[in-house]
Amino acid sequence: MVPHIIYGIIFVMLFFFTIFPTAEMESAGLTVNHLCSHYLSAEMDFVLYQLKATSVKLLIHSSLPFIYVIFIWLMAWINPDEMMMHSHASPLGESLWSAFCSGAGTLLIVAMVTVLYWAQDGWSNHPIAKQLHLLTNPALPDWRSVATNINDEYRRDTKVLIRSSAISTLVVTESWIIKTNMYVHNIIPQSQALLCAYKIDTKEVITDTLESAEFVNIGVKPQLTGRVKPFIIRINIAHIKELQDRLQQPILVMPSVQFRTLTERFVEAFMEEVAQNPTAPPSTHVPDEGDCCLACLQAQPDVKIVKYCFDVDVTGAVLPESERCQPCGCRPLWCVGCLATWFASQQQRAERDTWLSKKTTCPMCRARFCVRDVCYLENRVVQQPEPVQQQTDE
Repeated sequence: MVPHIIYGIIFVMLFFFTIFPTAEMESAGLTVNHLCSHYLSAEMDFVLYQLKATSVKLLIHSSLPFIYVIFIWLMAWINPDEMMMHSHASPLGESLWSAFCSGAGTLLIVAMVTVLYWAQDGWSNHPIAKQLHLLTNPALPDWRSVATNINDEYRRDTKVLIRSSAISTLVVTESWIIKTNMYVHNIIPQSQALLCAYKIDTKEVITDTLESAEFVNIGVKPQLTGRVKPFIIRINIAHIKELQDRLQQPILVMPSVQFRTLTERFVEAFMEEVAQNPTAPPSTHVPDEGDCCLACLQAQPDVKIVKYCFDVDVTGAVLPESERCQPCGCRPLWCVGCLATWFASQQQRAERDTWLSKKTTCPMCRARFCVRDVCYLENRVVQQPEPVQQQTDE
């Protein structure tokens, strides 16, 4: 392969990971923010930090194509026989390369002029400063007063930081909602924000294993249009409670959106499977009217562990004694929801797609059982489902 093509592939990867650093790169300090931390000053001066960080990122990202051009020229000068940039290049290739070189230089010059313009008058021309200027009021007469207020609240322990993506972080203080982006941020006072959760989607994420995570999309709109543009917050559903606790106003939840954890979704699937099993034998102990589930102390026990499954695996082979389900002699002590929660708590998260085929032990006698061994009582009291909550509590 031609050397400059190999270098091109390497530089494309370098460009990508410079803009979208991985968790490993961040932990090693190989990010723009960390490498330029001396210039960016203390992060506790939140607004100034963001003003400088966005400017530095714009300069570095814009300089990458020009750095690639300089590198290719340098390699061609050091080893012209290996590079063969011009001797075998077609007229079209030479034209494209010349256009790329010109574009790379122009992009860097434009970025430098833009950053110089932003930095004029103490960063007053920066897009973030202009956005803060729109949020002024009699108590905060200029954008620097707004910035000082944000900085004061950011220093407190009451703030919430939620990482949305490699280039975006949600910051919620006592009075402000801030979504940091690559170059321009979204800022809105909490008192003027209307939040609406309108969609939940699933995305594959890589941790120790490839897992799927649910993300909730929340639209943020100002009560008074014109000053602040609407924007969208996208966070992992695991952080929704943390966000709700910090907001001054509740999140409006569309009927199609349900904030359910992995355990809650498993409990629902577990109950559907149990409903297909036979009921417990008539000789089973019947709970008294005042008996309560030992876990939640609210619902009446409605299931019993009775060995109904066959001691074979999915291929039909007989299981060894150490893997077979066992008879349980306990009387009904649990409601189906709590038993399902116990079942889920004993499983490995990475294997959640196969939880229903797994086994665990009885919380009391430690007899091994699977979902096929969980049976409803014949005279159980059916629990009425709670109505779907359309608006979250503050």
